[in-house]
Amino acid sequence: MIQKQTLFPFLLGCFLFVNVLPLIAQSPEWSESKRKKGIQILTRPVPGSNIEEFLGKTEVEASISQIIALLVDPQSCKNLYHQCKELTVISGSEKKSSVYLRNGAPWPVNDRDVIMDRSFEQNDKTLTTTMKMKRLDSNAKGSPSGVTRMPGFEGYWKLIPLANGKIKIEYQAHFEPGGSVPQSVINLVLTDTPYETLLNLKSLVEQGKHKEAKYDWIKEPNHTPSN
Repeated sequence: MIQKQTLFPFLLGCFLFVNVLPLIAQSPEWSESKRKKGIQILTRPVPGSNIEEFLGKTEVEASISQIIALLVDPQSCKNLYHQCKELTVISGSEKKSSVYLRNGAPWPVNDRDVIMDRSFEQNDKTLTTTMKMKRLDSNAKGSPSGVTRMPGFEGYWKLIPLANGKIKIEYQAHFEPGGSVPQSVINLVLTDTPYETLLNLKSLVEQGKHKEAKYDWIKEPNHTPSN
């Protein structure tokens, strides 16, 4: 017989076994698709979708504010985001806004665009800073002729200060392109988009682009980048 003092741990163990462990077992695993020039790209299946999500990782020597400035600068769009043709802020502030993004696609596939919510948050203790992105159901800016509006888009940029003075960057996203897109093109996008974007980011940081950027809502680590 189970004693009263052991009943709760027993029931808790049963709950975890029945409810939590199956969820962990069902969670899709990441698989590496590319590792080059200090950049790692991984992909994994998304339940209910035919499109995998991607995760790109790298490290740079920069301030958090410099990276944020590169991410949000409309003028950096074509030099930073892979295949970016337009990045326009529709409304809001630096910390939270709605933006329009248009990405190019190889012929004969239509370009894709999306209106999304973009917001920042920073952990007070670790100083990890996250830029969240999620599609908005909005007609604040219409799609140009020949451009397909994406029915789904969600992702984030995570900037993680490291003990060695660098910033670890994670760029993760999942999208539903809409329309008809060959699988070969989708496979290229899943690898090329995060890889080329992170490669461009590293290059812009090395060039010192937005090096002096500062935001009053961002706290920097106690080290100074040397770039």
